[in-house]
Amino acid sequence: MDGEGKAFGPGGDAGAVSRDGRMSSMDCVEARDILSADLDHEAGAMEARAAHRHADDCVECQRWFDDVERLQRRLRVREAEAVPDLSFTILERSHPPRPGRAEWVRYALAVLALTQLVIALPWLFASNDPSATIHESRHIGAMSVALALGLLYTVKNPSRAYGILPITAALAFTMLVSAVVDVVRGATPLLEESIHVLEVLGFVLVWLLAGRPGTPRWFRRAPRSVSSAPSSLRDAA
Repeated sequence: MDGEGKAFGPGGDAGAVSRDGRMSSMDCVEARDILSADLDHEAGAMEARAAHRHADDCVECQRWFDDVERLQRRLRVREAEAVPDLSFTILERSHPPRPGRAEWVRYALAVLALTQLVIALPWLFASNDPSATIHESRHIGAMSVALALGLLYTVKNPSRAYGILPITAALAFTMLVSAVVDVVRGATPLLEESIHVLEVLGFVLVWLLAGRPGTPRWFRRAPRSVSSAPSSLRDAA
């Protein structure tokens, strides 16, 4: 449509548009072309209004417009294809935290981390220890403090539990093996090695919080399939 109030049909012929929106010369081909463009929101307001008024007076154009509009709805609103529900697989790979009911895992991990921190501080600031040099004591204390702070950080950010899991697993395994070897050889009494239970418990709690990544696949739930669209939606199309 140009600035003088003329609308161009499919062949390039112009038709004058009156003040009330009627086209003085509009045939069915031109009206249907404008009605089709109006369904795609591409027609101008005045020419669309004139084309609809033409369809109101033309039974064939109105029937054609109803058929095209119904076909368009069927193409745009149709039955959804059945697809597998991948939400469980995606969440499994993202390793969401599982704090347990009432978040008991986080609370237990916080208590354990604070206990580890209290025990490690004397080693960090030790001035004299008969079983180790000052240098060794501070190294042991620094490692234990770092572990306690890492566990506290995991309590605050449970989504990081899977990332710290390999560290706690390696520490718990090495501490447990070395403690068993020392007890068997008689190098240290069993009571002194019992303090390493904290590392083992820390690993277990982090493993629980990380979503139990070691659970066998046959024990996990199978993904569900998304059902097709309801019949009411198909009827509306």
